[in-house]
Amino acid sequence: MVLSSFAIKELLENRKLVIEPLDSEQIQPASIDLRISDEILIAKGEEIDFGKEPEYERIKANEVVLPPKTHVLVRTRERVELPNDVGGITKLRSSLSRIGLMFNNAGWVDPGFKGTLTLSVFNPNDSPVKIKAGTRFFQLLLVRLDRESEGYSGKYLGQREITGSREHSG
Repeated sequence: MVLSSFAIKELLENRKLVIEPLDSEQIQPASIDLRISDEILIAKGEEIDFGKEPEYERIKANEVVLPPKTHVLVRTRERVELPNDVGGITKLRSSLSRIGLMFNNAGWVDPGFKGTLTLSVFNPNDSPVKIKAGTRFFQLLLVRLDRESEGYSGKYLGQREITGSREHSG
């Protein structure tokens, strides 16, 4: 079941859900808007070997520029801490889809995850897209599980910066 704004506010007030920093206008009827940070990560090179750590170019600026025909990794400004009985689904805000941006993320945030979210975006346009850091970019829908889980303990737990693929690290 997707949680309503009332359930989201209750979890936040009881500190069972932590999203920081958070302004009240980010809470929507059935989601939370998350903002883009001030950095992007772009894979370098002509070939990416899935089993090896890719080389990335990290770009930090107050205005993030998504190059044309390019896949980039971005992160949320907010740090998220989900309880062990709530998972999350991330989506690109529709206003960004309407200018052609595409969301390439698996889209699931495991219960118990703590950290900033690294998300994958593709700009298929012929022109770069400029977005100011702090712009509401993603929506996080919260889904209650039928019971509490063990909680996430994977390789991205606690991340505070954009994190590229760690598939090579096992």
